[in-house]
Amino acid sequence: VLGGIFNGLVAPVAFDSLAEYPLAIVLACLVALPDRSKPASRRGTIAEWGWPALLALAALALVLTVQPGGWPEFAGLAFALPALAAYFLSLHPRRFAFGIAALLAVGTLHQGERGRILHAERSFFGVHRVTLAPHGGYRLLMHGKTLHGIQSLNPSRQRESLAYYHRSGPAGDILALGAHDPSRRVGVVGLGVGSLAGLATPGQPWTFFEIDPVIVGLARDPRYFTFLTDSPATIRIVLGDARLSLAREPAQFDLLVIDAFSSDAIPVHLLTREAIALYTQRLAAGGILAFHISNRHLDLEPITGGLARDANLVAVVRDDTATTSADRAAGKSPSIWLAMARSREDLRPLLSDRRWQVARADEHQRVWTDDYSSLLPIFRGWK
Repeated sequence: VLGGIFNGLVAPVAFDSLAEYPLAIVLACLVALPDRSKPASRRGTIAEWGWPALLALAALALVLTVQPGGWPEFAGLAFALPALAAYFLSLHPRRFAFGIAALLAVGTLHQGERGRILHAERSFFGVHRVTLAPHGGYRLLMHGKTLHGIQSLNPSRQRESLAYYHRSGPAGDILALGAHDPSRRVGVVGLGVGSLAGLATPGQPWTFFEIDPVIVGLARDPRYFTFLTDSPATIRIVLGDARLSLAREPAQFDLLVIDAFSSDAIPVHLLTREAIALYTQRLAAGGILAFHISNRHLDLEPITGGLARDANLVAVVRDDTATTSADRAAGKSPSIWLAMARSREDLRPLLSDRRWQVARADEHQRVWTDDYSSLLPIFRGWK
């Protein structure tokens, strides 16, 4: 109970990272029982502190070599060799604990593929990091290991929607459908850094539904991202759970985008029969419901396709994961988007594009509801 209180209530306020996990690991190592079959080492000797200190210096030297400008091909050795060295201290609890603490501390200096941390902030929903890309040129928002937004630092590209929202990708196709209509009402569940607002038409009323106040603060802070301040649309942000907020929302939308992610997955309660019923109630005549279903581990197309069939909606999908190295260098990320509507006519421009296909719906997969969902059938490694 005390551990749950600390992790759930104290840690999000006390730390801007998931510091409780490495702390727990070090404490667990520290209280481990020594091997009584061997003579105990003398306290206060050089060995007691010297080996962990040497391990920390070795780890630091290796980590610095794999930073941008170093030798990234040795990234594996930077952590494997110090970890192996720590293993040989495992029979001595204090040495081992200090060695593991040194490894974890030095590991925080490793920039990784997402670059140098400019700002880190934690909320109930996780740790959000604003980073500078390893080779510069882009500012990123990371939630866990998942990219939640990217903006170019080049003034000529600053208003350009990138990553999963690139104009040449599925999101660009969907937003282009109403680009000529300044009165088109757009609702977006999930704010991120406001990338989609870069695809807006001047004067369009846009409403973002976002549950995490930290995300709202970062998206509105011009020191990090400027999509919202630069957008030609009229932007409104509604803070709170999207389903509850949409249930209270009086307006109807010509386009409703579901782009909410908790790290690497859409929250399940936004992908149920009841959620789809709510979305269609908030959809104007001829309106389109769009889902961002990119995912590393889960194949969400059969689920969303099945939900569309269950609700008598037409659904099409575009898999845009075959991006080139040039695409990625230009800031485009692989993505999969699915669009639903009440009739084929509403989706006619997408259906006429060969890159868009009728969405798969697994007739053997039970439709998700607020009372039932299962990840096993859609787990990519399960197939």
